Amino acid sequence: MRPGLEDMTVGDWIDAKTSMNANSFKTLVKVARVGGIVVPSTVVANFSPRITFGSISGSDTEMYMRVRDTEAVDKFNNAVQEWAIKVAMELKQSANSRFHHRMSDQISAEFPRLSDSIGVNIRFDKQYKLETRSVGFTLARHGVYLHQGAGRGYGGSTGSKWTDKYGRLKTTADSSLGKMGTGSRSAEHWFNDPIQNNMPALADIVADYSLDLVINMNSIFLPE
Repeated sequence: MRPGLEDMTVGDWIDAKTSMNANSFKTLVKVARVGGIVVPSTVVANFSPRITFGSISGSDTEMYMRVRDTEAVDKFNNAVQEWAIKVAMELKQSANSRFHHRMSDQISAEFPRLSDSIGVNIRFDKQYKLETRSVGFTLARHGVYLHQGAGRGYGGSTGSKWTDKYGRLKTTADSSLGKMGTGSRSAEHWFNDPIQNNMPALADIVADYSLDLVINMNSIFLPE
């Protein structure tokens, strides 16, 4: 039985997203938000951990003046990219140090090593396509599950369904329901620390480029 909305954990939301059809899940999210219940970002459509850059003034003129200085904007873009590559390497190291990739640990046929799925995703401003507007990290779906303590034999309270890369339907075993974050499959918070530890360096990059830009971190961290 699915728990009440106010009692749903992140694991329950993940299970709901994977086990319900798209329309039913959208309705569930809408009902939750109307009731003032915060829906975890990890289950929002097109979720991808990312940092965005916004303008304090909101002025198009400020952006125009920034991108006119091609040397400065190139320096900023390159610095953000180098920062992202460094963080991605640390995320890979964090994943490899925590997960030993034994057959019993593998919950993804496509990415038996979580670190193989980690990559950098940089997007540029929509108007000029010259200035970095967001920097994010790609990761396999099971990276979120491992962060929450899910895995083979350790599902949430509702279970889930998914299709592997061969098109085969997979489901959570009844014997694993309610075991997320328990026993030997405790939550492994592998994702947030490498990003948090490198935020001062990113703040310096942004400050050196423009005092009109601010960093938005609302969509980067996985819930703990």
